[in-house]
Amino acid sequence: MDKWQIYIQEALTQIQFAKSSWAAFLELEGRKGKVFDVFLHLQHFLTHAAIVDKILDPLKDSERYRVISGHVDLSRIDLKPFRRLRNHLEHFDERLDRWVSEYEGKPFFDMNLVTGAKGFPKKAYLRALDGHTYKFHGEDYDLDQLYAALVAISEKLDMTD
Repeated sequence: MDKWQIYIQEALTQIQFAKSSWAAFLELEGRKGKVFDVFLHLQHFLTHAAIVDKILDPLKDSERYRVISGHVDLSRIDLKPFRRLRNHLEHFDERLDRWVSEYEGKPFFDMNLVTGAKGFPKKAYLRALDGHTYKFHGEDYDLDQLYAALVAISEKLDMTD
């Protein structure tokens, strides 16, 4: 096995982990009493998706870049917005510090399913899910877009030899 193939294999493994977490999330949709599990599977999905991005989009001056350069073409696939969400989740303690500091005593959403809720300010969402839009700390993330990007990456990686 060539060195670049090791990176491809790990990216494919992380994609499988992400797909499994996504499937578990979809299975829970619409089931009452499973909110904790919905957010658990979404966090796993997002973490594995971000790892794929980190593996396949290394810094230009890194050894990994030199090893996989020319073997992986992921042009037109952008997972960077989800790296931002992963960073939020990894540094949740710091985001929570900021949230608490700015908290004005008003109601807010944390680990809530808010599909169809209207009229709430963005700062009212710590963690919430509106359909397949993950709302975190005032930002929206399209989960279907991320899943589609992972499928596209998987297809491209399966064609590399």
